[in-house]
Amino acid sequence: MSRVLLTTIITATLSGCVSPNPVSTTSDGYRIEKFSQGTVSVGKSANLLAAGNWSVSCPTDAMTDKRNCSITSLSGALFIDYGSSPTPQRVCALSHDGPGMTALIRVDSHPAVATDTQGCVPAGRIIQQMRSGSTFLARIGAINDWSPDLRPVIKDERASLEGLNKAMETVADIRAGKLAVKL
Repeated sequence: MSRVLLTTIITATLSGCVSPNPVSTTSDGYRIEKFSQGTVSVGKSANLLAAGNWSVSCPTDAMTDKRNCSITSLSGALFIDYGSSPTPQRVCALSHDGPGMTALIRVDSHPAVATDTQGCVPAGRIIQQMRSGSTFLARIGAINDWSPDLRPVIKDERASLEGLNKAMETVADIRAGKLAVKL
């Protein structure tokens, strides 16, 4: 009997139904889950990898005491870097690693924007489209380690923009001290 109970608890925890981390739900239905590493998950699903879930990280720099924040799409493709600024500084295609290559990023049906060779663009070029959009698309160059000549493979990756505004609001709350996170 106790083995069945233990198996049920473990299964529920791994599936996201039960969490050992503090979880709160906002009035608009978003789950805010704090992790021991100081990151916060923001999304409507208990499944952390579901489209529309975001990881917010705002560690405090040990030398400057400034928070360096970022937002990452947990389903992939997208990284938003704030650095120590209160506003996003750059938007990056997360998986881009084609040496010397630029990537393309696009929100919904807006024109594609070319990135630098690190796969990033200044946030001011695209963040407003992202805040009102539904889908982020990145065409990236990715190195396949198994390829004998290590030529980059071009591939497209998508991320849902659902919940992005809530994730950005969470960064602002952390910076303002309204949401305590420990690192």
